[in-house]
Amino acid sequence: MTPSLPPATTSAAPPPPALPPSGRAVGTPAALGSGPGTGTGTAPMPAVRATGIRGLLEAATAAIRVAMSGTPGHLRTLGMVGVAATLLFGLAAGQSFRSADGALTRAAANSDQLVRIQAIQTNVVRADADATNAFLVGGLEPPAQRADYTTAITSASQLIAEAAQHQPVDGAALAALNQALITYTGQVEQARANNRQALPIGAQYLKNASADLRTTALPLLKNLSDANNARVAEEFDRADRAALWLVIAGLLTLAVLVLALVWLARRTRRYLNLPLVAAAVVVLVTLVAGTVGLLAVQTKVDATRNGVYAATLATAQARIAGFDAKSNESLTLIARGSGATFEKAWQASAATVTSQLTRLGQNPSSSGMAPLPWPDYASVHTKIRALDDSGDWEGAVALATGQGSGTGNATFTAFDTSSGKQLSALSDQTSQQLGATGDWLPFAAVLGLLAGAIAAACVWWGVSLRLEEYR
Repeated sequence: MTPSLPPATTSAAPPPPALPPSGRAVGTPAALGSGPGTGTGTAPMPAVRATGIRGLLEAATAAIRVAMSGTPGHLRTLGMVGVAATLLFGLAAGQSFRSADGALTRAAANSDQLVRIQAIQTNVVRADADATNAFLVGGLEPPAQRADYTTAITSASQLIAEAAQHQPVDGAALAALNQALITYTGQVEQARANNRQALPIGAQYLKNASADLRTTALPLLKNLSDANNARVAEEFDRADRAALWLVIAGLLTLAVLVLALVWLARRTRRYLNLPLVAAAVVVLVTLVAGTVGLLAVQTKVDATRNGVYAATLATAQARIAGFDAKSNESLTLIARGSGATFEKAWQASAATVTSQLTRLGQNPSSSGMAPLPWPDYASVHTKIRALDDSGDWEGAVALATGQGSGTGNATFTAFDTSSGKQLSALSDQTSQQLGATGDWLPFAAVLGLLAGAIAAACVWWGVSLRLEEYR
């Protein structure tokens, strides 16, 4: 009998998982993102990150829009404009004082450099005057004149090195000047060597040396002098213009603050906002006091420029032209009858001395100084020319090279000594006046910045008081 088998049991298959609207089953790798080993799907993180940054920006923009809307927003805008205006005023005030101080400092430095260049020029023409005058004696030149020549050349060389150190922009011209001075001294030594042997060619070497000096070294020195004088004038002009930025910035800032006070008075029905008024007062006081101070600086700068500085230049130019005239006087005698060109050069140099002394006499800074004794030497020169033109060459040379009273050398030495002392005194006065004119300017620059900061704080304080009423 075959055993009966139990009836087969049947069970229904589990229903398929419900699909989301996209058609994919929830929980599958495609829906959840790429899983290990799937190799398919994209991670949503970058999109979420981008959405977050945009959200933050949009939220910040919306917050700013809300903060700047309505009367509170207008108050905040007003506060920011006022703070910016007062801070800019503080910067302009500080810069105005710093600009004036820097201009005066540079003017003093360039003035010193100009005096240095003119001292080089004076020493160069002084050396040439010594060399040419000593050459007339014949044989060995007088020891005193030789020593003075050596001192002048040494001083010129030292001053060239100092000038190059203090003003690098003059370096190339000073290097060329130094080379010209070396060439000149070499030619003078050749002239001396031939002169000691009574060789006529020595006179030609000396004339060549003087001619080269006037075509190379002296034009270089004139260009250097003109350049440094122009720098001084430029710095004087900058000091004069320093008050301009302070005035412009101050007036604009006051206009902003007055408009702010008017707007607040109309909107809030209150006539005065004391912190804003305080800011306007700070700006006004700084503007008035700063302008008065800078105008006083301008007045002193102009007085220095037209007074002691101009007197310094006139004295220096008179000395340079005087030594050049003395050198040409000797060259006229060395030429023995053919020195008309050198005499014309003497006349030109003498005219320069006379014009500079006239200018010096009209300058109030030299009112207490004794007149320079140029006429005494010019009178002796007239006698020298009369002797030479009448055929008494030996008498003319004796009068030109003598050391006694009434001789050419004695009268010129008096001019040299007095003009040298006067130049030194005027140069010191120029430096002192420029230094004392702006000694308070650095402190004023700090006060200007501080005034701007205080005014800015007062502006924001005044606006904040009105904002409190809308909270």
